Amino acid sequence: MAFFPKYGILEVTAEESASYRQIQRRTHMGLFSKKKGPKEELKQNLEEKAEFQNLYQIYLLFEEKPVKPEAGIIRTALEETFGAIDIVSPSPALTSFAVKKYLAQFKDGALPPQVVMGDVQEFRQDSIDAFSRSQLWDVADGDALLERCRYEIFLFDMMAAVLEYKERCEMMMDWMETAVRLFPDCTAVWVEPAGKLFTAEQIREHRIPREDRFVYFGVNARLFNISGSDDKVVDTLGLYAIGLPDVQYHFRGLEPQAVVNHAYNVASYLYDADAPVKSGETIDGIADGQLSREVQWKCQYEDALIQPVRVVMDICPGEYAAGHRE
Repeated sequence: MAFFPKYGILEVTAEESASYRQIQRRTHMGLFSKKKGPKEELKQNLEEKAEFQNLYQIYLLFEEKPVKPEAGIIRTALEETFGAIDIVSPSPALTSFAVKKYLAQFKDGALPPQVVMGDVQEFRQDSIDAFSRSQLWDVADGDALLERCRYEIFLFDMMAAVLEYKERCEMMMDWMETAVRLFPDCTAVWVEPAGKLFTAEQIREHRIPREDRFVYFGVNARLFNISGSDDKVVDTLGLYAIGLPDVQYHFRGLEPQAVVNHAYNVASYLYDADAPVKSGETIDGIADGQLSREVQWKCQYEDALIQPVRVVMDICPGEYAAGHRE
C-alpha cells in the first residue's frame, strides 16, 4: 500500500539531552525523551486513557490578561470565516455560536454544530505536565514559552462529534485561526488532544494547505529513547481524538528523523483515507532514509506502548524492529 510524503524531516537531533521515565509494557523499559534540559525522573501514568473527544478543546495562552470581545464582535469574525452564524449564547462565561455552514445529523433531525469560547481564566502551569512538556517539538523552548503565560481562554466545539471527521477538523482549525486573529496579544496555542504547543505567530502565519492543517496542528509525533539500549519509540498522538488510530514504532538502527517523518506521512494517509489499513497488511517502509515501495512493513492494531492508553496501529519496521510482537 503506497503513500507519498507531505512533510520534511523534522529536526530531532541525537545530541539533545534526555529526561527519564519508566514504563511497563512489552518489556520492562526505562524510557526517556530527547529534549533539552536537566534529566528529570518521570513515571508514565498508565491510568490515563485517550478517548474520542466529544468536545475538542484548544487553549489560547496569554502573558497579560486579555479582554474578551463581546459576542457580536466574535460573530462578525466568524462570519468572515464561515458565512452565516447565529449567536446561541452571548454569555461571557461560555459564548457559543451555531455554524450554519455545517449540519450535524441526529435521530430527531439536523442542527448546525457550535463553536464555543470560554471566559478568561488563570493559566495553571501544572495543567500541562512534565511528560507532555517533554514532547513540545514545534517551539524552540516550550517550557520558557509556557512559563511566560498567565492566562488562558479555551475553545471547543459542541454537537460536532457526529459530523464527518474531516468537516469537524476543518471547522475546528478555522475556529482556532479565527480566535487567534481576534486576540493580537495571544502568546501561544495549546492543542490539548495532541499535546502540541505553537506560538500564536505560527498559527497566524502558516502556509499549510487547508486539507493538511489537522495533521500539522492536531497530531504530534513523539520520540522516546529506551535507556540502557539503542531502542527507540516513535508514536503519534492526536488521531484518536477524531476516531482514527494513532501509529507507533518500536525500533533500533533507523535514523529517528526518518521515522518521525514516516509517522507524519502515515498519519496523513490514515487521515486522508479514513484509516483503511487492516491488521496484517503492509505499508511502504524506509530505505536509505526515504519511503520505498521495495520495503514493506507489517501493521497490526494493539495497545499503545506509551501513555495515554489507546489502541494504535503498530508498524513493525522489519529488520529494525525492537521489542516483542505477537
